[in-house]
Amino acid sequence: MSWVMIVLLLVAAFLILVPMLTYLSARRMVGKQIETSLPDHLSGNRMIYFYSANCGPCRAMTPIIDRLAGENEQVLKIDVQGDPETARAFNIRATPTTVLVKDNKVLDVALGSKTEKQLASLLERVA
Repeated sequence: MSWVMIVLLLVAAFLILVPMLTYLSARRMVGKQIETSLPDHLSGNRMIYFYSANCGPCRAMTPIIDRLAGENEQVLKIDVQGDPETARAFNIRATPTTVLVKDNKVLDVALGSKTEKQLASLLERVA
C-alpha cells in the first residue's frame, strides 16, 4: 500500500471520528444534573441555544431563536466565545447546539442547525 493511500485513509478516519466523538460527548450529557455553581438563570426548564458569531449555521438559526426568545422566556442564548465557562459546563463541542433542561437536568442535546418547526417542537418538551 502506498503512502498516499495510507494518508488518505487516515484523513478519512479523522473526518469520521471527530463528528462521532462530538455526538457521543453530547449524548453523555443527557440526564446529568445542572451544576449548582452555574448562574440561576440557567436553572429551571429551559431551551439553551449555544452559538458562535463566526458560525455560518448559527447565523442562519439565530434569528429564529431570537423570535422564539421574544415569545417565550424559557429560551436562552449563550455565545460560547462570550461565556466559555457555561459552554464548558454543558460540554459544548460544536455550534450550534441546543440543550433542553428540565427540572435542572439535561433532557436532550440537539446538535446542528434546526428549523423553526424543529425548535418549536423541542421547546414544547420543556414546557
